[in-house]
Amino acid sequence: MLRNKRLLYLTSNQLKAHSLSRSGLVLDAAFERDDQGVASFTAYLAGSRNLYYLVVDVVEEDYHQDTIPALGRKDRRQVLGRKLGQRYRDTSLTLSMSLGFEKSERRNEKVLYAAFSNTQQFQPWLNALEQKECRLAGIYSTALLAPAVIRGAGLKLQRCLLVSVQATGLRQSYVEDGKIRFSRVGRLNLENADSVAASCASESARLQQYLVTMRLLPTVTTPIDVMVLAAGKYHAAIAKACRDSEVLRYHVIDADKQCGATGLKSFPPEAPCEALFMRAAGIAAPADQFGQERHRHYYRLWQISRGLYAAGLAAAAAGLLFAAALLLQIYSLRGQIETDQTQFRTLSAEYARLTATFPPAPTSTENLKTAIKQFHLLQAQTTTPADLYTEISKALADFPQVEIESIQWRIGKPPAEIAPKGGAPRAAAASAAPPSGVDLGYALAEVSAQVVGARRVDLRAITEMANQFIANLRKNPQLEVTGVSLPFALTSADTLSGDIGSERAIAENAAFSFTVGRKLGR
Repeated sequence: MLRNKRLLYLTSNQLKAHSLSRSGLVLDAAFERDDQGVASFTAYLAGSRNLYYLVVDVVEEDYHQDTIPALGRKDRRQVLGRKLGQRYRDTSLTLSMSLGFEKSERRNEKVLYAAFSNTQQFQPWLNALEQKECRLAGIYSTALLAPAVIRGAGLKLQRCLLVSVQATGLRQSYVEDGKIRFSRVGRLNLENADSVAASCASESARLQQYLVTMRLLPTVTTPIDVMVLAAGKYHAAIAKACRDSEVLRYHVIDADKQCGATGLKSFPPEAPCEALFMRAAGIAAPADQFGQERHRHYYRLWQISRGLYAAGLAAAAAGLLFAAALLLQIYSLRGQIETDQTQFRTLSAEYARLTATFPPAPTSTENLKTAIKQFHLLQAQTTTPADLYTEISKALADFPQVEIESIQWRIGKPPAEIAPKGGAPRAAAASAAPPSGVDLGYALAEVSAQVVGARRVDLRAITEMANQFIANLRKNPQLEVTGVSLPFALTSADTLSGDIGSERAIAENAAFSFTVGRKLGR
């Protein structure tokens, strides 16, 4: 991924294009700030599919800290936009960065506003990038990259002033809790190392007092660490001039050695400090940057395409995994089928071996199967009247006035139940319908009974007792009672007839009959 990154370092005079790789930082080309330089830069961008990071090191920049109430995302965006518009006339290259919340009841949010005051010097370069549809990942000032440079040096400091000696001048960036708070550039005479060293010491002390005045430091005696980053030829003079005091603790870093320590085996020898800032942009670029959405339009499209490509790869990988799981399942099933087939062949061979030792059968296998079926059918149809007699005896135990006159037992189909006078005959119960297969018939008992001790005035009681006796038999779900003939018919459609002038006549009319059956095979 590093080989696709191009780092653009922009100053007020020129723009330098670099290639970043694992081995180092290589200067591709330098373009002067004139029409010819812009045209050469446009030609350099032609047909490029790289990612571009623009690092800006100019004097015209402003940093201002303010507080806003704790707001929702939409309201916060509107307030920040209004604040930037009120402070800066040109908001094309601005940013607002959260510095956390105050530890108070209102929990106001601390915000840093930053902007390049002279954006006209950037427009030719930005127009060229937009014209060639280049993927501009972001626009960063060297101040925004200062926290990453400090971390790259292995310094974990709460308050740190990064002082770097660069071609632009003496860059001073104050970082607190890993976030930039203030930055400025001072002019330098780079030809005199002692002058550079003296400026580092004096400007650091002056900036410490300025930070106290701006209330960026709590008190005058609040100590801060000063990391001085300079090329090797300034190192000895700066280490001699910058002495620790009560409020300033110096850490003098040789920029040439620091480049090697961070993995830059090769870099432009005249710009080691700039190389560290560009490496920070390419390796650990912060989320906050000055580029607006119109500047990063093609970079956003590239991100979307990468996201879609990654989603497609994920879907393809999921499909391949699913296909692999199915193939594994098919392979397992085929193995099981082969095992079952082998076992079947083994059992068939064993069965054939055993049946070969059997004596010859007197008839064919089909005839034997038919005979066995007929035997089971006859066995199922074989029964005795004992079961039906037992059930009738249980019913008689509850009705002492019912006396059995005769029982005729047989096997067959039950008769249709006699319907009341004037109605259609009722068929046997639905459960009497033959099941699928062979109909084995019923074991039937045709019973004649009478109600003994009946009186001529008890015609309804006689009929009710006969009905209760039959209902008691029907409680058994295995029994079916049909062909019921009651002693008397007492409905409005019937006519009561018979000789009731004697006790004998009443006794004969108290007789009733029915057929009780049980399905064979139950």
